[in-house]
This record gives sequence, C-alpha cells and structure tokens, in this order.
Amino acid sequence: MTKSKAILIGAGLANMAAAVYLIQEGHWQGDQITFYSIDDHGSNDGSPANEAAGEYWNKVHPLENTKGFVARGGRMLNYRTYVDLMDLLSRVPSATEPGMTAAEDTREFDANHRTFDKARLMEGGKGIINGGKLGFNNKDRMKLTELLLMPDSKEEKLDNVTIADYFKDDPHMFTTNFWYMWETTFAFRTQSSAQELRRYMHQMIYEFTQIEHLVGVNRTRYNQYESIMLPLINYLKEQGVKIVLNRRVTNFEFKDTPMQDEITVTALRMTNTETGEEEDVAVDDDTAVIFTNGSITDSATLGDFNTPAAENMDYGAAASLWKKATNRFYNLGNPDKFFNDRNASEWIS
Repeated sequence: MTKSKAILIGAGLANMAAAVYLIQEGHWQGDQITFYSIDDHGSNDGSPANEAAGEYWNKVHPLENTKGFVARGGRMLNYRTYVDLMDLLSRVPSATEPGMTAAEDTREFDANHRTFDKARLMEGGKGIINGGKLGFNNKDRMKLTELLLMPDSKEEKLDNVTIADYFKDDPHMFTTNFWYMWETTFAFRTQSSAQELRRYMHQMIYEFTQIEHLVGVNRTRYNQYESIMLPLINYLKEQGVKIVLNRRVTNFEFKDTPMQDEITVTALRMTNTETGEEEDVAVDDDTAVIFTNGSITDSATLGDFNTPAAENMDYGAAASLWKKATNRFYNLGNPDKFFNDRNASEWIS
C-alpha cells in the first residue's frame, strides 16, 4: 500500500536526504516524518569537546582534555562525481549565508578559495617530494589497469580479496608515491577491500592525474556539520519534521507472514541513551520505516594529545540493528562481512 508517514532510524546524511525528497518530490507533509537518532550532527564536527565527550559513544571512554572543539575538517567534494549531494544541497538554504542555497554557498566559497596543496609528500633530508612522479613500474600499471577495466559483472572475483592480496605479487606498488597519496587521501590500508579500491578508483578517477596537488577537490565553507548537516536540519525542522534525539533503536518487531517473505515493521524497541529507559513505538500500516544499515561513525571514540582514542568493541548501533533483521530475513545481506573483523574495517583519522 502507499504510505503517507515515515519513521527514519538515524539522522545521518542519507536519511536527511530521504526526508527532503519525500517532502519536495513526494509532496509529503513534514509533520508526518519522525527521526529517532542518537544524535543529529552526523560527524561530531563543530561540537565543543566537552559536549562530545559526554555523548553516547564517548562517555564510557573519558578524555583527559575536553577543551576546544571537535574538528574533523571541511568536506572534500568533487562536483563531477558528487552530483546527488550537490542536488540535495541546492534544495535547502545555507545555514550561514543569506540568500544562498547550501550548494551555492559551497560553490561560492570554493571558487574563491581553490585547493592547491604544495606538499603532499615529504622525506627527511629531501623536503617536498615531487608527487607528480607517481613512481609506477610496468607491473604496477598492469595490475591497476586490470582493476580499473574489470567489468561490474566480474567484480565478484574480488570477494574476500584485500588490497594486499590483489598486489601480493607486486609489493612495489606499496612503495610508490601514488599509494602513499591515495591511502592517506581516502583512508585505505593494505587490509582494506580490493573491491572498495576499484570503486574508489572509478569514482575518483578525475583525481588520478592531479592527486599531488588535489586541484580537483572542491571544499565546503565550514565543517561537515555547519555546511551540510545544519542546512538540512534547519530546513526539515521548518517543514515540521520531528527529530527525537538520544534514542538508540535496538530491535524491530515484524509482522508474521506465512513465507517470511514480507518485511513489515509493526513496532520499534529503543533505549533512551540519557536515562537508560526502554521505550516501544508502534508502527501503523500507513507508516514506512527507513533505516540506514551502516555508519562510518558507528561506535566511534575520540582521543586527545594525552589520551589515545579507546577502541570501542561495540558492534555498532546501526550494524547490530541490521544484524537482528538478518536473523529473521535471509535476503538482507551479511553485516558480519563489514563489521565483524574490526582490524579490516575500522577507520582511524
């Protein structure tokens, strides 16, 4: 049946986008959309360190220093491949620049502050290294070309293959200027997925020949929260959307069907992360439930100059909820592939 209301689990960028398009393209009323989320900042960007230290993931991993702000940096975009994001930002006003959309704000700032990194690589005794010399030999070129030209229909050959596995006969690759720049730009490690490397190469191919200066990178005016998340939050609140924070959704209740082939949510169980109380929210037949099944900041923790970021062994809020759904329905994928091997999947910045 056609739905006219929605519950969105998590207030990250994907769900924010869903709500904007439901309102603008689906002509839904904003007050028919409700978010349940641990937070609404999407990345901790811009928040005071003392506030961040007390948030859900961090309060059991205390920091010695809580002065200052959490600043994960402005977003590095590429207009030629971030088409959907720029369309989304063109639909909402900037949070800080009067008369501009969030997209116009980013384009105006980026046009006046072009990216040009003078030093991507440095070496002791030599100073700045010429990163334009990528350092490939013919074997490196062959292996990268094979990866780039692999058709989507053959990508399953890379199942369970790490980058180290793919280049096992070509250790020279990991000594090239290209690898040093690519791994630090996109947070790759040799134990990362070769499939992911292939997909990044396709998406970021424009940067291949200019990675030594990042001249193709487009940047937001402020951090991710103020330039991307806050414009969306402001717009959605103006439309009457309800954003309920400090809620970790922990389980679904599903409608029973004879073949277990119909996925219909009838209720949500959630924990109030401030009080620890359990809550149940009924879901009627007229309500769609939208859930993002992965998060780059799931179970993230912070460190400072005196305190290393503690490793949080929690499976993750979104990941564990996805896993519970897969226990009932066979065709919802395998979250363990992404979240069960921490060394292969964790990201350190």
